[in-house]
Amino acid sequence: MSTFYQQLLCKDKHLLPQLVEQLYIELLQFSHGKTPPKIILAEREPVRFIAGFIAASAAHCSVFLCNPDWGQLEWEQVFQLVQPDIIWGIENSKQETGNQSYHNPPL
Repeated sequence: MSTFYQQLLCKDKHLLPQLVEQLYIELLQFSHGKTPPKIILAEREPVRFIAGFIAASAAHCSVFLCNPDWGQLEWEQVFQLVQPDIIWGIENSKQETGNQSYHNPPL
């Protein structure tokens, strides 16, 4: 994996290993040994995108890659189909609902 990190050409690539570990630990704590969460990944920033994808994959989560530029109709459809536990990458305000921590999509 260290070769992959070295080949990643972007700003803040040095943060990738730490971010992967942090997100992975958060996912393990979130699931408490139960069913892994369903995650929507709609991250614009490359390092956060790849870190989220690696962490979610390592934690055996279902990952749904989404476009942060989708409109209201697309977001409504994906929420009906996926019913995610976690949403990463949408820049709007952070909310917490029950055991769910996520960012609001532009609805």
